[in-house]
Amino acid sequence: MVRQLRRAEGLDNLLYTPDADFSCFADLALTSPEDYYLEGQGSLLQCVLTPGDPYMPLPNDEIVKRVSKQVVDLFPSSRDLTVTWSSVVKIGQSLYREGPGKDPFRPDQKTPVTNFFLAGSYTKQDYIDSMEGATLSGRHASAYICDAGEDLAALQKPLASDQLTLV
Repeated sequence: MVRQLRRAEGLDNLLYTPDADFSCFADLALTSPEDYYLEGQGSLLQCVLTPGDPYMPLPNDEIVKRVSKQVVDLFPSSRDLTVTWSSVVKIGQSLYREGPGKDPFRPDQKTPVTNFFLAGSYTKQDYIDSMEGATLSGRHASAYICDAGEDLAALQKPLASDQLTLV
């Protein structure tokens, strides 16, 4: 008996693992079914390899082979599945590189420049360079902006449109 699913089944989350070279992964057929689930096509895994330095010189087929083996190691039930399509995207230096002693070099959201704030996963916050880190950084930046409300309002007064003149 063959059962055709109208919707993919499984873990509908972005997942993290310390047990593979890919730090985070998701089955896009589950997390974004409108865009990535095709009936009868199975899963579409997106795996992020970071740091990717050891993989950059490898041919794409070798990367797919290594990642596929790690997927089977994590999920033994996937042993009999076949990779029917793959795409490897290599972007060197795309992420803030975590490492011992590097946190002090991450910039704060509040800068020494008046009315200039930073937000992004690379800034000083308690998470790794990730979407969650970017969200936390944005919250920190917005708190600084709210705290600077009166100072920012004072900066706006000299810039009122009725005081601007064209030269």
